[in-house]
This record gives sequence, structure tokens and C-alpha cells, in this order.
Amino acid sequence: MMFPDKQPKMSLRRSYANGYKYCSRCRVYYLTDSVRCPYCGILLRNSPRKKKSLRNAKVVQIPEDVEKEAAKVKIEVKAEA
Repeated sequence: MMFPDKQPKMSLRRSYANGYKYCSRCRVYYLTDSVRCPYCGILLRNSPRKKKSLRNAKVVQIPEDVEKEAAKVKIEVKAEA
């Protein structure tokens, strides 16, 4: 049963982190506590199907002098009993 004054909010952006859920049939994101789509009744997704790929990840080259300095650094940890 649908009430006109309590329609779920819709979003065009991917925002699972903000609590939105995706209907694969309607192709719309909803901000709702329900497990099913309010319009078609299909189960809503609350996480993406695939993980983001690392194809577009940036690779940073570290200069040799910085690597040599980092190798010289010694770290000591003191723990109190």
C-alpha cells in the first residue's frame, strides 16, 4: 500500500554510503528503510555488485634519495607494563 505523502526520496547518484538502495528494475536509488522497491516490489540492493577497479589508480614514483633517507630512520617503541 502506497501513501502519497510518504514517498521515498530518489537519487540519481550512486550513494550506498549515504544509505541509499538501488532498484535494478527501475534503475533508481531510493532512501528508504524498506527491503523492497516501493514501485515494482523487487529486492533493493544495498551494496554494489562489483568492487571498483584499480585501473585508474595513480602510481607515484618515489625518488631514490627519499628511499635512502627512509631506510636510515629507526623507530623504537617503548611499552609500559
